[in-house]
Amino acid sequence: MKTFSSIKTMFSLLLIAICFLFNSCSGPEPASKITDISDIKAEIDVFQRLTDENNNSISVILYDKKGKKFGNDSVKISVNGKKAEYKVMPYMYYSKLYHYRAEKVPPIKGNYEIQIQLANGKKLFLARIPSLPQSSSKNIIYEKEAPLNRDFSIQWSGLRDVNVLYLSKSVQVKNRDENNVETFIEKAADTIKIGPDGNYTLKKENFSNPGERLSIASFEFTAEKTGTLNPKLIKGSTAKISGSHEERVSFK
Repeated sequence: MKTFSSIKTMFSLLLIAICFLFNSCSGPEPASKITDISDIKAEIDVFQRLTDENNNSISVILYDKKGKKFGNDSVKISVNGKKAEYKVMPYMYYSKLYHYRAEKVPPIKGNYEIQIQLANGKKLFLARIPSLPQSSSKNIIYEKEAPLNRDFSIQWSGLRDVNVLYLSKSVQVKNRDENNVETFIEKAADTIKIGPDGNYTLKKENFSNPGERLSIASFEFTAEKTGTLNPKLIKGSTAKISGSHEERVSFK
């Protein structure tokens, strides 16, 4: 009885694995089935350099009412009148990423206007996302190499629309079995709400813990905004833009 139960369990797991692979490898739903904006969920992400608003990339992923991705060349996406390319890219082993992508699209009157044309020819407003104002990383003042025996401070000014600081740390850890061998571990990033002007201090007391010491701190000064979506889109649709200045500090 035990043997039969084990075989049954293994068979069930095999079926689950096959179903997972089938769903991961199968393509998107036929775009011709989607005839109305209310049948669409959209995930729209814009990345823009804070030093150059024309250096950007826009990604649009579309889903049907069942949460299944859809799209092909018969469904067209445009950003400020520029056609986005439909791309199929490998993603995490057996799956693929189906999305529309456009790059280096100049904002018009401070916005990215995104439109969709369905396979039946219907043209519709999808989203409007504000561009990010430009700022300079020269306004971020700090020591690029800092000593471990005193507090470290970083200050900034004029980083327009920057509202989040992502702080990540790399620590050096001694191998317990081999004293001469050291490895580096990345710590989870801290999320700190900030404004366009401010300062932040790392206390020297937090630089070292038993068996480890701070090696590198990375500061990502990020501007994040949301856009306006077509209200008929399926709930859970998103339109976001982000850009950042990244700075790294080595501790000795």
